[in-house]
Amino acid sequence: MFGKVGRCATEVIVELLKMKCLPVLFCGLEYCPLSKSQIKSLDFAINIAFSKIFNTKSQDIIDNCRTVCHCQPLAQSLSTKKKNFLGKYINSLNIFCRIFVTKATEKFNSLL
Repeated sequence: MFGKVGRCATEVIVELLKMKCLPVLFCGLEYCPLSKSQIKSLDFAINIAFSKIFNTKSQDIIDNCRTVCHCQPLAQSLSTKKKNFLGKYINSLNIFCRIFVTKATEKFNSLL
């Protein structure tokens, strides 16, 4: 993606990253338990993308660019996605979901 567009359209590249790449990266993560090191590794991939887009190695600049572009840290995005998933899971009428509703409620409450 970056090789085709280059540095001439950074807003377009960031939007493509947010709309096409990050959903693929996030796909299914709300269902999986992840360690802090795994979350850090995934966040590192996003930081590298921003580093290339804005041609910088400074973590402060990368953090500022992510803030301006409304690209939250992975841990924050993942927490929101997990809350949404668990909320739907807890309120589901599916018999299989009802079996584990207590465990899901405990996990939901721990995220608050």
